[in-house]
This record gives sequence, C-alpha cells and structure tokens, in this order.
Amino acid sequence: MGRMTPPELPVPAEASPRAGGFATRTPEKLCVEGVSLRFGGIRALDDVSFTVAPGSLHALIGPNGAGKSSCFNVISGLYRANAGRVRLGETDLTGLAPHKLAGLGVGRSFQNAALSAGSTVLDNVMLGRHALTRGGFLAAGLRLPWTVRAERRHAERAREICAFLGLDAVVDAPVGALPYGVVKRVDLARALAVEPVLLLLDEPAAGMNAAETAELAGTISGIRAELGISILLVEHDMGLVMGIADRVTVLDFGRRIADGTPAQVQADPDVIKAYLGTEAA
Repeated sequence: MGRMTPPELPVPAEASPRAGGFATRTPEKLCVEGVSLRFGGIRALDDVSFTVAPGSLHALIGPNGAGKSSCFNVISGLYRANAGRVRLGETDLTGLAPHKLAGLGVGRSFQNAALSAGSTVLDNVMLGRHALTRGGFLAAGLRLPWTVRAERRHAERAREICAFLGLDAVVDAPVGALPYGVVKRVDLARALAVEPVLLLLDEPAAGMNAAETAELAGTISGIRAELGISILLVEHDMGLVMGIADRVTVLDFGRRIADGTPAQVQADPDVIKAYLGTEAA
C-alpha cells in the first residue's frame, strides 16, 4: 500500500468554488447515545450507547441477529432511530440522509459492493467525490474553466487514493473484470474518496479467503495509521477484529452486553455465552 496525504475536506459551501483548495479537519469522536429502533413489534436496538474515540479503530460485533447491521444503518443514515441520537463531535447526525453525511466527512463501504461493473475503477471512485463538488450540473455542463480545473483536481486525487490502496495498475480497467478481493478495495477507495474523518466499514471481509482477509487487515490498519481517521468496523471475522481493533462493542438481541479492549471482550462471560450459548468455565 502506498502513501497518501492526510484527509481533506472541501472549503465551506459559502466560499467561492473558484477559490479551489481544501481544508483539513481533525477527526472528532462519534457518540451513539441511547439509540433504540423498532420494526413493527420487533425491537432491533434497545438503548444502545458507545463512543468511537477520535483516530481509533472501533469494532461493532455480535452473533447473527444481534443488531449490528441495524445500528450501523442508523449511524450511516439509512434507518431513522425511534429514540436516541448520533453525534460526530458537536454535529448531530441523527436522521441525516447518507449524502448529507458524506458532505460532513463520513465515508462508508458496503458489504456487497454496489459498484458499476461496466465502468472503470477511476469512474467508480470519482462517484465518491460528488459530495465535494461545487457548482451543480449546470456549471459542469457548461464546462466553465473553474469546473474543468476542479474536475481535473478531483481525478488526480482519485488516482492518488487508488494508488494508496494498490489499485494504480487497474485504475482504468472495468470493475467487472477484476477479482473479488480487488473489487472490495475499489469499494473502499470510493469510501475514502469523500475524504472522511470517519470511515464506516460494513463487513469488508465478507466473501474473502484467508489471504485476502489478511491483506485487508493490513490495509485497514494502514488507513488508520496513515490518515489518522476514525474507523467503525462491523465484521463477523473475529480473527480480523481482534487483530486490529483498539476497542470492541458487543451487541446481543439489540442490547449492548460488553464494551472494552479486544482482550477484555474475549474474556467477558456474557460475550462467551452469547457466542457459544454456554456460561464461561
């Protein structure tokens, strides 16, 4: 994996798009506070709270049906909680649409990479730059000089992100022609293209073999170390989680049952019972 400059965010919306340039923002803590979610008579989440420290790699785990995906989807704006709130620093994210979150520096990868198979790697990654563009479709259609310069600059940044993730050799290849593990990295590159201060990873190792998972672990650790951003990871692969996470929150039947370091969580009797169905010896 190559090197990439620290995460960048666009100048405020009121600034002139002609000014160009980016402003750097320091990662802030993510606070999930008393979140509850119901689907009809089913309680998917019940008063869930945890905090992702700035610049940390935090994992959200639990058995099947524990509420991990529901919690993740509340944080990423796909679900609206019935109670509680989500904050990034002092900014209330509760109920904001995903595209609004992207503009605030929240990037997300998907368990099933929703990429355009017929488009190139670069074109797919460029979709992640949409939240950073200024001027709208009219300005882009008129090919005004500042929009052309901005488009060139975004493409250069997208190529840099691809190189950082080891995708420079396939940047102009169609996604549909690439191996599965490489496709997952393209999805990750698109998430990084929003210049996130918080990166949400939804089961990034799903469908990967052992070698691909080991490579992914190095990639995720490298992103956190190189860019200093916060990462929230939802993942079933416990080897991956325990090997790279700073802190782990465990859900079971929609409730938080543990929160601590990987070593603390692995030794927690409630966690052992939830995963094995038996009390700890």
